[in-house]
Amino acid sequence: MDLDELLRRCTVLERRAAGVYRMFAARTRHLPDVCALWTGLAREEEVHAHTVERAASWLDPGQGFHTSLDGWQEALDEIEARLADAERPEIGSEVRRQLIAALGLERTELDTLFNRLLVLVPAAEQPHDAAEHTAPLLAAAARYASDPGVALEAALLHARRRLQAAP
Repeated sequence: MDLDELLRRCTVLERRAAGVYRMFAARTRHLPDVCALWTGLAREEEVHAHTVERAASWLDPGQGFHTSLDGWQEALDEIEARLADAERPEIGSEVRRQLIAALGLERTELDTLFNRLLVLVPAAEQPHDAAEHTAPLLAAAARYASDPGVALEAALLHARRRLQAAP
């Protein structure tokens, strides 16, 4: 896959993730704290999309298609599958189902891909939340930890974060 295509796909995926979180926010307006969680995550994903879009605009059009990046297809397929799961209407306004979908999405390589693509963005243009934006999601999941599905997805995301932080 060429760099310019990977940047385009990452932008689309970040926007879809923002759309999922906006949809969850709309479905939980009756729960202000949960609605605020989804709204905040949607904003962060929009910032990510905008950042990747800006990185693509700085790419030399004559060179971007010459930079081949192999090895991302499986990760992109998983991100697509998790987004499709999160976009399913049956999730509805049930917070535990939203949390399970969101935790599964955040466990994909979407943030890894975003962070790898940040090398194309000048430091002054990088979002301040680039290192970590799952803490509020994990805090919300802790409130629903009695649900086995939420607990499992949260534990898997915690494990992933620890592995990524390991030297």
